[in-house]
Amino acid sequence: MLSHIIIEQESLFFWKFLLANILLYLFMGTPIYDTTFIVCDVETTGMSSDFNRITEIGLIKIYNGEIIDKFTSLVNPQQHIPSQITYLTGITNEDVMDKPTFGELSPQIHDFIFDKSHTSNGADSMFLFTGHNVAFDYNFIKKSFLRAGHEFDFNLKTICTCKLARRLLKKLKSKSLYRVAEYFEIRAENFHRAFDDTLVTSKILLKFLDILNEEYELETTEEVLKFQNTKIYTAVNKSPILKRIKANIKDFPKLPGVYFMKSSSGEIIYIGKAKSLRERLSTYLNFSAELPPKIRNLIQSVHSIEYQITDSELSALILESKMIKKHKPRFNTAIKRYRFHPYLKIDVQNQFPKIEKVYEIENDGANYYGPFSSGRTVNRILKQVNDIYKLRKCEYKYLRPTVKHSTCMYYDIGKCNAPCNLTQSKKEYKGEVMRTHEFITGDGNESIQKFYERQMIRFSEEEDYERAAFLRDRLKDIQRVMSYQKVITSAINNKKIIIKQKYGDKEEIFFIHNGKLMKTYTITMDEVMDENMILDEIFETTEYLFFSLSKFIKHKFTAEDLDEIKVISNWLAVNRDKSIVLEIDDTMTKEEIIKWIMKN
Repeated sequence: MLSHIIIEQESLFFWKFLLANILLYLFMGTPIYDTTFIVCDVETTGMSSDFNRITEIGLIKIYNGEIIDKFTSLVNPQQHIPSQITYLTGITNEDVMDKPTFGELSPQIHDFIFDKSHTSNGADSMFLFTGHNVAFDYNFIKKSFLRAGHEFDFNLKTICTCKLARRLLKKLKSKSLYRVAEYFEIRAENFHRAFDDTLVTSKILLKFLDILNEEYELETTEEVLKFQNTKIYTAVNKSPILKRIKANIKDFPKLPGVYFMKSSSGEIIYIGKAKSLRERLSTYLNFSAELPPKIRNLIQSVHSIEYQITDSELSALILESKMIKKHKPRFNTAIKRYRFHPYLKIDVQNQFPKIEKVYEIENDGANYYGPFSSGRTVNRILKQVNDIYKLRKCEYKYLRPTVKHSTCMYYDIGKCNAPCNLTQSKKEYKGEVMRTHEFITGDGNESIQKFYERQMIRFSEEEDYERAAFLRDRLKDIQRVMSYQKVITSAINNKKIIIKQKYGDKEEIFFIHNGKLMKTYTITMDEVMDENMILDEIFETTEYLFFSLSKFIKHKFTAEDLDEIKVISNWLAVNRDKSIVLEIDDTMTKEEIIKWIMKN
């Protein structure tokens, strides 16, 4: 009976998970970090995939922004390797004489490429074949499979890092693998060897994905595929939209701000923010028919673009939020963007908290841990927490315990102590929550950091260096997050925070209380200032911050306030450098705060 219930509940969970993913992909596309990239490089006896053969193959699998597997082998081409190829690659006829042919390796290669075991619950993932000048490697692999007699359809979409380099590194004269690697300061043992070139290409791909995600705000693989195929326009050969609005890319400043796209009637149809207005707008203005349909429809409706410069990126984010609320542009809803930076959340404001993976910070009193650079880190911490601690896993947001509740499968298998039917008291459950918090944030023997350190050492001693390296990356991700966790845990509740952002010769100072922006100052560095006046104003603001309203008044926020709080909180989560963020505590004097503000 118990096994039947477990199977039934697991089946229900699977179908819910599957439906959620189907809806996600239908309406948003495949998130970049949910895509499996198969990075490949082959060395060959010549340039023709019809007449020449593979002498070496390197494959690396990337998922969730990380290298998770590799395959490499010399290959017997069953034909002579010309001396000029040996000179270039160092691979001789003797090297490959006793190596397997492609036909003999093809089952391993096929299984490596199409294995789905790394995806969440074995779910489908978009698979992309990737390389530098990818058509060369793709054609050789495809023809080699055909010659080996395989009937399956090797038909994958491709991402080319060389194409991306032409669009993202326009000022770099040569887009060769060596020059792009040099630009990113990526070193390789041997260029023109398959695995070394595959590893370099993988690192370049990850750099490009970060740039596309953070600077160009592309979040789905479909958008990246479209981006790599966009026509490259020049100052001479202007794009249609630039001709229509009678502008050049250089007309827009390389400064943070908010831009307003308008229709022929003057209606504001889209509002966006940018770290650099020129860079962001260039992704729209240097466009072609290859852009996603919603973006293409927007571009075709734009007849003028106006912009408002701000003193910092955070100001641009706040202004964008206010302007969208005020004007309600029709395309902002259609082209709604999502961030894929995961957090761990424990809803400690509730009597019986749960732990879960989320993508945004809310003003709800919960503890947030993150953002983590990898969803895999979050998934592994969650698994470890669920294995060790007995926090509830039921779907109820608010638990109302009663002795009439029957226990669920998690109690029966020892994963929960059933606070739902008062088997576990509220006090005991709170202790379990605190132990979970310490496990995540602490650095003692019973912490996630020490747990990974012990496992990493064990794998190293067993010479399992791949798994040791994987855990090393998880550990670095956790240490990076926890080094600033005081700023993020309950980041917007009962907090007094000062933010400094410097752009050019200006520095903008933000005073945040309970997540809300109380006051902003802009200081220009190169002009003569009345420092005493600025200090008086800042002193007045710090006086206000020292008087904690939250002790006496329960804050009530408007919808606009909550939106602003969310913008500031999520910015804080990503930008936690101690040189630009100061959390005020009761030990600090006003003079110390002012000294920190005026530093540099």
